[in-house]
Amino acid sequence: MARKLSGAYAESPPGAARIPQEKERSPGPDEAAADARRALAEERHHAGVAANRGRELMAVSYQKLTRIVLLAAMLYFSALSALYVIGKNLTDAVVLGGMSAVSAAALLAVYLELGRHTLSYRKLELRVLAVYAICHLGLIAHHSLHLDPPRLLDFVLLALVFATTSVSLRGVVVAMAMSSATVLMFTWNTGLATEFGFVLLSAAVIATCLACLVRMTIRREIDASLLAESLRDSAEIVSGSDMLTGLPNRRRFFHCLKDRLSGKSSASSNFALAIADLDGFKPINDTYGHAVGDKLLTEVSYRLRTACGENCILARLGGDEFAIIVDLPKGEPELRELGRRIRHAVAQPYHIVGISMSVSISVGLALNRNIALTEGELIERADYALYRAKETNRGVVVYTSQHDTDRRNENAVGHALKNADFDSEMHIMFQPQVAMDTGRTQGFEALARWNNPQLGMVPPDVFIRTAERTGLIEFLTPLLLRKALEAAVTWPADFQLSFNLSIRDIVSPTTVDTICDVVKHSGFSAERLEFEVTETLIMTDFEQAQRSLAALRELGASIALDDFGVGYTNFEYIDKLSVGTIKIDRSFVSRMQEGAGAGKVIEAMIGLCSTLGIKNVVEGVETEHQLGALRQAGADCVQGYFFSKPLPADAVAPYLLREQYAAAGDEPLQASATG
Repeated sequence: MARKLSGAYAESPPGAARIPQEKERSPGPDEAAADARRALAEERHHAGVAANRGRELMAVSYQKLTRIVLLAAMLYFSALSALYVIGKNLTDAVVLGGMSAVSAAALLAVYLELGRHTLSYRKLELRVLAVYAICHLGLIAHHSLHLDPPRLLDFVLLALVFATTSVSLRGVVVAMAMSSATVLMFTWNTGLATEFGFVLLSAAVIATCLACLVRMTIRREIDASLLAESLRDSAEIVSGSDMLTGLPNRRRFFHCLKDRLSGKSSASSNFALAIADLDGFKPINDTYGHAVGDKLLTEVSYRLRTACGENCILARLGGDEFAIIVDLPKGEPELRELGRRIRHAVAQPYHIVGISMSVSISVGLALNRNIALTEGELIERADYALYRAKETNRGVVVYTSQHDTDRRNENAVGHALKNADFDSEMHIMFQPQVAMDTGRTQGFEALARWNNPQLGMVPPDVFIRTAERTGLIEFLTPLLLRKALEAAVTWPADFQLSFNLSIRDIVSPTTVDTICDVVKHSGFSAERLEFEVTETLIMTDFEQAQRSLAALRELGASIALDDFGVGYTNFEYIDKLSVGTIKIDRSFVSRMQEGAGAGKVIEAMIGLCSTLGIKNVVEGVETEHQLGALRQAGADCVQGYFFSKPLPADAVAPYLLREQYAAAGDEPLQASATG
């Protein structure tokens, strides 16, 4: 089906770029010392930040308290000014009334300032000292004109009030010193200095205790607030961090991306989004367990952080998928270089709990520069680039305008596919598979074709890929299999039919059951049926693939491993899946003319099949030279345009008849032009 039914999802081969192995990373003495210094510096930094935050909250609390005292003092000096003005003494009205009015105005100005702005710890302390000085000068002026010893206690009361509003104990000391000096100055020659001295001493003790009590109360509230903030911040960090790797998690990453695109973030809107996905991780996780898989993901995260550098924000979206925000990219070449650097770092061998393993990574990137994209649109672009990187085995793809065209075409195909009449529009072509020992056709591979009334002939890799992405493949596969079996029933009894299965088919137990029912009711012997699966397909979900293929084998069908050599294969899995045939990918045959390397690789793969007791089929044979080289290499079976292009069902019988004539020497067998 199609060129290959599931070939559109082939992944890049993990560990394709092999480099000398390295030991499992462990920090050396210098690195450990540097980490310790960084940890100490970070701890000191956090302690400094906490102290500054405490001072800020202290200033906020005292500012509120100061405004209350300022309001009361302003009303007091306003009333005092009015009393002086309406009095009969002109000197009091001018001097004391004016000074009280100035004091009230100054207090009002400070009151309004504290209402408009939140002052720093130091500025608030200076403002409070200024307020105290204003009130203190007003009292000095009054007692200079009307000395009344009992009222000298006003200085003591002022100091006590100030003690409740002073943001620091230093201010309390200054206020008490000024009040004591002033009172002693006025009483020095009156004989009351000693009595007032004891009062001042008691007032100093009371003021200090009062200041400490207020400060402790406020500090306790601030500590509770800081603790609540710390717990909230910790909860936000935990909720926004991946517990395994310590990277930002999916929630935090998408929040950051949304802020970038909406302009809420102070960072530049000129950035690129990359989505990266490991190739070959699931087989490692299934084989060695989640503990080893977690250690591998942790090491991959470390390598990604190193490879991305400081201009990138790295996050783990979940599983083996990562996302990267690249700040201020210069252009596509720089992004491709970043992708290659990431792939090189990840491809290096890993040594975890004594196990050597390799994975690779595919990267899709999309630029945001000078384009008004939504969060969903940018993610779709990066996702599509990742999909293309995996599909084409290129490893790194940057989204371009051509991809816009491709997506529009695929959307058109998807729309047409959803509204298609599968039974009338879909049909099967058959390509012969020729045995090398006899030179005769031994079977055919079924290939799907779609002729849509609006779109015309749609390339098989396009509509199969779209059917897989939209889920329509679960309806399409049974229908195509039924059509293929209806045609194959008319073939000679010893001819085999090969049929491709997709990723969706294998991972869906329901679809596998439907396939088995189609075969049972077809009248075609299951022993003559071979289901082809790709290396990438079985590695997608090995456990489910093993169950599905076991059900097909119980039916009597055999299993062929398609596109061998271009994916990731663990030979232990080949044995577990009881693969009966290995199909060597056409790319090796097409490279045979470039040098002897491709030929040696084919010979090695054919030798491997012989050792394992597995049949082999070589695809893509187009020339006499290729056929001779494969015969010399010991190939079992071949297929390709050298013998015939894919044939419609009604052309199979004439083809076989010509082959019989050619074998009898009556007519040479030539490549059919039917496509």
